[in-house]
Amino acid sequence: MSSTLSRTILALIEQVTNGQNGEAFQQAAMKYNALPLAEGWFAWALLTKDGKVMEATEDGPVKPAVEPLRTMFLVAGAEKFPELVVLLPVRSDECTDCARCEGSGWMQYGNKQIRCHICRALGWVAPPSNG
Repeated sequence: MSSTLSRTILALIEQVTNGQNGEAFQQAAMKYNALPLAEGWFAWALLTKDGKVMEATEDGPVKPAVEPLRTMFLVAGAEKFPELVVLLPVRSDECTDCARCEGSGWMQYGNKQIRCHICRALGWVAPPSNG
């Protein structure tokens, strides 16, 4: 990770710690010393100052986020903090819009809209690899 991106993340953590994104995000930033990307029912998606995407549950350990959640958390974070878009995968010419969410990154689940797990909330999918 570049030193510029690391400084950007640290500046965002400081911004959130100072309360610029609401009390819940402020408390999570202070508790985990990380940038809260998204809040779940009983968990937080976090970005550490060294660029690691983590999951923290209220009563459990902080652990690395795994795919597809890792990318979904980064998408949510980039919506709040556009500076983080550089952490997202780049769509190549071979990629196609996700059929499940029709390229939106969101899908219907009952009467709710949720992030699409098929495309990891990106709105596109890569072609299958041959290896």
